[in-house]
Amino acid sequence: MRGPSGSWRSVAVWAVLILIATTISLPDVAVRVPAPGLDKLVHGSLYLVLGWLVGAALCAMGRRGVMAVGLALLSLAVFALLDEAHQHWLPGRVPSLGDWTADVIGATIGLTAGMMLWNVLQAPKRRSAAQDREEH
Repeated sequence: MRGPSGSWRSVAVWAVLILIATTISLPDVAVRVPAPGLDKLVHGSLYLVLGWLVGAALCAMGRRGVMAVGLALLSLAVFALLDEAHQHWLPGRVPSLGDWTADVIGATIGLTAGMMLWNVLQAPKRRSAAQDREEH
């Protein structure tokens, strides 16, 4: 796994990609969505990845406490809110509370899963380090 700075670069790159995707003007987008609710799945998926990356970055920094997780979730929710709000000024885009909700749910799942996976992947390293300390 990467160190903290590499992890935060991944977060920044993904966040920029989300902003680019949500800034592209898509006239009549509602007509072109092939299945109802599919756009919510897309929103949730984009933010799931962002949450996942944030969770991994926090763990890489050793920040796993309630305060760090709470601040991360608040930051993700505000980012998603600002992302939805900026669409008000874009032709063919409409801010949506439903999209924001999907973003926050995806980010929450991603953050939780990212932190859990980090801990699972790091457990063998921690055990090995503990055994090395016991031997010396």
